[in-house]
Amino acid sequence: MDYYKTSKGNWSVVQKYDTQKEAQEVADSLGKGYIVEYLYPYVPPTLQERLRTDLDFGNQLIYIFVEDNRIAAISTTQSESLLLKFRDILGFAQTGAITSIATYLPSIPIDKVFTQERKDKYIRLIADYLSKF
Repeated sequence: MDYYKTSKGNWSVVQKYDTQKEAQEVADSLGKGYIVEYLYPYVPPTLQERLRTDLDFGNQLIYIFVEDNRIAAISTTQSESLLLKFRDILGFAQTGAITSIATYLPSIPIDKVFTQERKDKYIRLIADYLSKF
């Protein structure tokens, strides 16, 4: 897997692809005039680097979760209910088990506080993070 830059005019994006052919196929699906350029090889992080980034990301998720609760101005009872619902997810976040969060988060049912919009936001954040590796 390597990094490729897809660009057109002032717009560009850098993404990982298995081959330049795959990168070009994606660029072609965007329309005419997109250029694909090889940048550099993907070098996976060491176990220690990955652990550090997973723990950092897990802490960011916890912060976002708590911040979303405060912005929503939910009651203490609602907060406790949501924390119980998220007990395992928060445990995974504290230990950097991001792939476990990605596995179990979709199965948590939505309600008045944990809305579909909020669920989609967390799933998207996690998917974006994991796509780096």
